[in-house]
Amino acid sequence: MSRALVLCLVSASAVVGFAQQPSAVTSPLINTVDPPALVIGGRTTIQLVGKNLDGATHLLLPFAAKVRRDPGGTESTRFVVDVARTVSPGVYPLRAYGPAGMSNLRLVCVAADPVIHTKASGNGRYRGGRIDLASAKSVRWPCRIAGGRLSQDIDLFRFRVDAGQRLVFSTQTRRLGLTPDPVIRLRDSRGRTLALVHDTPTLAKDERLDYTFDQAGEYLVELQSFGVAGWTNHYILKIGSHQYARTVYPLGGRQGETIDVEVIGRDGKVRSQRAMVPSDPVEDRWRLPLPDHPGSLSWPMAAGEFPERHESKMQKGADGDVVVSKWPVTINGRITAAGEEDRFRLAVRPGQVIRCQVAAWYLGSALDGLLMAWDPVGKKLLATGDDLRYRANVDPGLEFTVPPKVTSVVLSLRDTLDRGGREFPYRLTIEAGGPDFFLWMGRRQNPFENSGWAKMDANDTVTIPRGGEVQVRVTARRNLPGKPPDDGYYKGPVRGFAGAIRLNVVGLPKGVTVSEGEIASGSNSGELTFRADPHLDTLKPFAVAVIGEATRRDGTRLKRVAERMLYLSDPQMTHMPWEWRSRKLVGVVVSGGRQQP
Repeated sequence: MSRALVLCLVSASAVVGFAQQPSAVTSPLINTVDPPALVIGGRTTIQLVGKNLDGATHLLLPFAAKVRRDPGGTESTRFVVDVARTVSPGVYPLRAYGPAGMSNLRLVCVAADPVIHTKASGNGRYRGGRIDLASAKSVRWPCRIAGGRLSQDIDLFRFRVDAGQRLVFSTQTRRLGLTPDPVIRLRDSRGRTLALVHDTPTLAKDERLDYTFDQAGEYLVELQSFGVAGWTNHYILKIGSHQYARTVYPLGGRQGETIDVEVIGRDGKVRSQRAMVPSDPVEDRWRLPLPDHPGSLSWPMAAGEFPERHESKMQKGADGDVVVSKWPVTINGRITAAGEEDRFRLAVRPGQVIRCQVAAWYLGSALDGLLMAWDPVGKKLLATGDDLRYRANVDPGLEFTVPPKVTSVVLSLRDTLDRGGREFPYRLTIEAGGPDFFLWMGRRQNPFENSGWAKMDANDTVTIPRGGEVQVRVTARRNLPGKPPDDGYYKGPVRGFAGAIRLNVVGLPKGVTVSEGEIASGSNSGELTFRADPHLDTLKPFAVAVIGEATRRDGTRLKRVAERMLYLSDPQMTHMPWEWRSRKLVGVVVSGGRQQP
């Protein structure tokens, strides 16, 4: 066996890409990974299905593992993966690469539970209008059941318990970039429904059913999808008596700092866990391992650039508003009770442009926030933000200019449905606003433009021929006032910059160079040219960041990292959120051959 090259990639950030489109190059493309689960300290054989996979000879994994490839064809190949015992449970990116180049990203779940790979024909079928209980497949827990074709089937599994046994049934689909919108139903041995769950809060359309059995005996768990089909139509169903995390607080910290995280378990018990926020200035997301809560995936967390405060520890004025005398700042808080509204009084100057954004939903919070800015003296609403209305992002953001003679502004945040509780934490970032831009790698991400190739979006990769060059496209979202928007789905405050944007790359490996590029004023795209030394070793993966720099008319300098959101479950269904963001362009140098533009 050969040891897989290990490269620590992004944790939960944004995505970068390249001008070569998958339809024009021979790089490997992964459609599905089956099963999308690996076992810590164990061996799993996974099958990759996609295109050009005869040129995929290696796996790129961000953890220690031994990998052996079983030769396959153009559309399918297998790898045998032995995961080291030291690997932490969690969600990880997987790519394939080889002489044909670097593939797109897919996600796999790594845990200690054994995997039961099932493709039972007729499992859960109906006869005479009733489900055929005899068709149920028997399983022993704890386990992870890996199945597929859920849009066309009802999968049914039989298991035994003792009296008083408490079991947790949880799905891992959408959080792994898989298509099913699962429904879990628990039945007794006669088929009568005991419990049913759909759209469990904080799980991003995954499900969790926590149940205690009064009587010993056989029971059945049924899994089906709520009317959604797709090409990544697989699932993981985890069964066991696991402790799981309901929520964590805070939802992140400042880059490079150590934070204490409260993890609230299934019964409300709080455990404290110390963690180091990654210091990489490029990354704004990471994942928190939860070793004491094996029933949960690693938790998505934020890495901020500004000082961090906690709303509960900040000074309050006579009116009860939290006093914010210094900003920029990120405030960590929680809507602890139904109907609660958190209010912050900012010290400001007339004419200042202020941007406020909430991060909650993509970080596992149940909060659907409503953010408003008020002039408390004139009692005037300055701005309101319900949500960004961008690919299921319910987090609010707003920007406003401080009116004349106003020296303090009140920000208020509450849940749009007046809910509250421990599962409603948030991060509120307050900073200077003004004309701004957002960078994509590759073409702009409109889900209706990118039909076909977007299903296996490889825009966060680059394959460079040794001794050759390749052009990388970078696209700006400006959304200029008075002009058709570059992205009509985005309704947030990052917009309005019309000037030139300089492009450069950081973290280049030895032997790879890049010419600086530019997105000209009035233009929405530019290119970078990557070159590889003719004597450079091949098949050594690397990761670099693409940076855009610009200057506002007032002299303020902007520095933005190029991103790409990966809509792995279905990029053309606008109600589905992205499952992964990358801020690193992942590449490899291959021998010979000119890459097509």
